[in-house]
Amino acid sequence: MNEAQLLKVIDLPKPTHVLKTLPYNQLETRLTAAQKKVISEQVVARGMRILASIQTNNTNIEAFESETERFDAIVFLAIHLKNIKKAAQIYKIFMNVMPNPLVILFYDVHTRWLFSIHEKKNDGYLAIKQLYEIQEAVTLEQVEQHLNFDELNKTNLKTFYESWLERMLQIELQVRYSVYAPVTLQNNVLEKLVVMDEQIDDYVKQAKKETQLNKRVELQQAANKVKEQKAKLITKMQS
Repeated sequence: MNEAQLLKVIDLPKPTHVLKTLPYNQLETRLTAAQKKVISEQVVARGMRILASIQTNNTNIEAFESETERFDAIVFLAIHLKNIKKAAQIYKIFMNVMPNPLVILFYDVHTRWLFSIHEKKNDGYLAIKQLYEIQEAVTLEQVEQHLNFDELNKTNLKTFYESWLERMLQIELQVRYSVYAPVTLQNNVLEKLVVMDEQIDDYVKQAKKETQLNKRVELQQAANKVKEQKAKLITKMQS
């Protein structure tokens, strides 16, 4: 992965660029033995990199803090994994030991982007309230084509972080469902479609296992009903 090219293409300001190996030894003292084991088993050696740090002093974007949230800097990391499916587990570990909101680009032969909505803890660190994973169906090339710093909301670092996440969700919506519609955290249409797909898949699996014909028909009808709802939602967003 060409880190410098990625930062240049998405137009992150040059003063935010770090492009250095993460000093893991400084974080290691905060990790449990189990967390250290996960990282040693799943992260490629020297595969943790700080790509950028977005702060007021290098972007002129105002910090944001409330009773429940804190955005004084956003740290953008790239982490090389042996198995991309372990991305969420690794993200949670890093959120537990780093004091800032994180954007992490995980990669093996594929890529997966992770963001989170957080709340402040009493110890000054942040706890994940909701995790967002941009699936590997979204390639790095597609992100480079459709993500641009100048198009994000720069009212403050909170709006910047959330608009970055919303833009990534919109890119995934385009890639997976060919729907070119805005996505907001308040109206996450991508999430609705994913839930519908999971429901359809669950009904189909149950139907295949069902030995009684009438129950199998009921399950197939339930799957078809969700498929119809999904098609209507897609049509509505495309109109």
